[in-house]
Amino acid sequence: MTASKPPVQHQHFLRETLAGTTFVKITGPTGDWIVFYDTSTAQSLTEAQVIALCNRRSGIGAVGVVAVTSEQQPTADVTYRMAAWQANGQPAHNVTEPARAATSVLAVLNKIPLNETSHHVFDTAVGVVTTVYTPSYIGVDIGQWCYTAPETAEAAGSDVFVMAAGLTDPRPGLSLQLENTHITIAVESEEELENIDLNQQPSIEPAVTSPTSVSFVTPQDPLLQDGMGQLKLRHHSDESSYAELASACAAATVAFQTWAGLKQLNIWKVTTPHGDIVVQLHEQHRLSTFAKLSSVFFGQL
Repeated sequence: MTASKPPVQHQHFLRETLAGTTFVKITGPTGDWIVFYDTSTAQSLTEAQVIALCNRRSGIGAVGVVAVTSEQQPTADVTYRMAAWQANGQPAHNVTEPARAATSVLAVLNKIPLNETSHHVFDTAVGVVTTVYTPSYIGVDIGQWCYTAPETAEAAGSDVFVMAAGLTDPRPGLSLQLENTHITIAVESEEELENIDLNQQPSIEPAVTSPTSVSFVTPQDPLLQDGMGQLKLRHHSDESSYAELASACAAATVAFQTWAGLKQLNIWKVTTPHGDIVVQLHEQHRLSTFAKLSSVFFGQL
């Protein structure tokens, strides 16, 4: 079968506005990102340009676009500046995954040592975000979490009921606030986890009005391996919330600790259909997530 060509109007649009601009496409568990490095043109992308770039039929295809530039006079507080957009052309409000993608590009372009651990600070329109590069994973500080309903969560371990296609009855879920709302539901086995049809949106009672992700999780056997807890997770999302997977894994880890009482265990590996996410729990309810971004494509518009 011959691949269809992008519509002519989109080809001309990108060529006229971004002709000759080089980019790197980074793919990993938390989505695929188009990243521009030290390209002044990309710092002022328009909504139309971002939509055209992210279109999977007529553009490059991605969940978002990132533009990163090196700071002219780097300090301990800021080493890079970064702008990021969602596939719908709107500025990204959660910049943790764009920062992870940007850090990956620094590595593939040999701007940082590949075999050493290094920390990087990005200044963005919504605040500063910090990443750590290691030869195995790229970590991001994703901020602080809190229970959506603290009294109910601590007393009952849940605050909502969730029904999904493939389950025989509604299950209790625990809601956490971590940028957006994340609800985690425990299931009894990996078989039950795999039988859930996530093509259909789960229903939540009481209903929620804010942006919400829903994750189903079960412990793996063995629960502990190499000093890490092990969970398996499936996450209901659409393309726009694909980048929420790492935060969903972090929320699921906190929820599982709440249920199991394993407060002393602060590193967990969460297996997802898109790859593994490692979650580290810090003091004062702070969380970091670590993921591999190993698929790289270099291109020029």
